[in-house]
Amino acid sequence: MSHRLRVQTDRIRRDLENLSEFTATSEGITRLSMGPEEERAVEYVSECLAEAGLQVSTDGIGNLFGLRPGRDPTAPALMIASHVDSVVRGGNYDGSAGVVAGLEIVRTLNDLDVQLDIPLEIGVFRMEESAAFGKSCLGSRAFVGQLHADELDRLTNREGVTLRQVLEDRGVDPESALREAVRDPDSLSGYIELHIEQADNLASLDVPVGVVTAIAAATRFKVEFTGRARHSGATPMAEREDALCAASEAVLAVERIASQQPDAATVGTVGVLNVQPGTMTTIPGYAEIQIDLRDIDGERKDARASEIVQTIEEIADRRGVGCSITRTAQDEPVTTSERLVETLCQAADGRNIEYERMHSAAAHDAAHVAEITDASMVFIRSYGGSHNPEEWADYDDIALGTEVMLEAVLQLEHR
Repeated sequence: MSHRLRVQTDRIRRDLENLSEFTATSEGITRLSMGPEEERAVEYVSECLAEAGLQVSTDGIGNLFGLRPGRDPTAPALMIASHVDSVVRGGNYDGSAGVVAGLEIVRTLNDLDVQLDIPLEIGVFRMEESAAFGKSCLGSRAFVGQLHADELDRLTNREGVTLRQVLEDRGVDPESALREAVRDPDSLSGYIELHIEQADNLASLDVPVGVVTAIAAATRFKVEFTGRARHSGATPMAEREDALCAASEAVLAVERIASQQPDAATVGTVGVLNVQPGTMTTIPGYAEIQIDLRDIDGERKDARASEIVQTIEEIADRRGVGCSITRTAQDEPVTTSERLVETLCQAADGRNIEYERMHSAAAHDAAHVAEITDASMVFIRSYGGSHNPEEWADYDDIALGTEVMLEAVLQLEHR
């Protein structure tokens, strides 16, 4: 039976092209969390789930779910989910490919009227990207009980509106929404997420599919340097307290420390630099940087983070500027479920689809769902990097990854 089930690439293409219409910019995809474009995308998926005969629901946070009941009403559900929000001027495949894969699996099962023993649940997690609220995977954190009430007031979007206010504007009580979003672990038998790789490893290997064995996590810092804003011409070089020079040295320190072991999975990035007062003839009196440090080895990540903090403090002291370091994120790497990894590998072998076992250098909702159930991921070969308009994946590759997941679903219902 399983080899008679083939996904339809044209349906995958159609859904992704339809989702691409929901954007605030003509260049790339801008679909920020809880914004009108994401709302329209979620509504589109909701309509597709309903058309496929699923029982559609949302939680207080806005996460969307579609349940396909199994023959055994007491069995826990296998979940397939991802996200549809994006960064500013991102691509159309990050997250959306995984949601469309879940839709296509349900449609393929429906094509031949295949009834599973277990329930199958398709999900869309909100606020996966940090572009809107400065912290990633808020929907899946809420799903596992790791989004807390104090964060409702601390997290703000790009307009300075708190997450609490955003939820209230949606007509929900924020504290109640957090409580209602938490899923009972016993209701799930596992979680699988399809995602583009967002790097060029699979492309370099000329392999279409990856099976993810570990997911990296981030430690993040906001660092503020305070010097003295003085006239750029009248202030001698030896008397300067230049906040930007200190910040610049810190940026290079992050690069150096993250590069200590070239064969390791450590990566460090400074993606934000704010300078004040921002005039050519004034020495910068204030500079802020934001650091993103990631690794699949938690101990190594913590050691590098400590070294970065110590180095930045030494830079500030030597340059005579003030320095404030705030840790804004501390997540732990995840080793994915061996049971699901082996099932996905067997599924790929069974369909004669070439694959590579690999780790994910990017964070995903799967890492948080793994706190309450077995979780793993399928990667799709992608091109042009990610989080930019050049991000691209072949529809045929997405279909291959979806078939691997479909075969895994058919195997898992009997385990």
